[in-house]
Amino acid sequence: MSDLTNKDAEQDTKIAVMDSTIENSIRRIEMVHKRVDDTNEELEKLRGRIRTLEKWVAGAGAVIAAATFIIGIAVSTESKEIDHGRNDTTKQEILLQLPSNRD
Repeated sequence: MSDLTNKDAEQDTKIAVMDSTIENSIRRIEMVHKRVDDTNEELEKLRGRIRTLEKWVAGAGAVIAAATFIIGIAVSTESKEIDHGRNDTTKQEILLQLPSNRD
């Protein structure tokens, strides 16, 4: 009978160790899942911040492009061409008339 009691006690000890190992494994898995969930939340927050920054950069680029365009037009309208007097103020010219032989 003592052999049977020793065998029962040995099996009970093994079962208790296995239960403890399984419970510890389950806790570790739950902790890993929680870390993964926290990491996913942090990634989503980071992605949101990146999207916001991308919008700001795109907006700033559009403003810079528009300003460059407007400044370019303003500068080109103020510039004057010297080529053959175009876009210059009109000037009065005096015409010399020489006497002709017909008179």
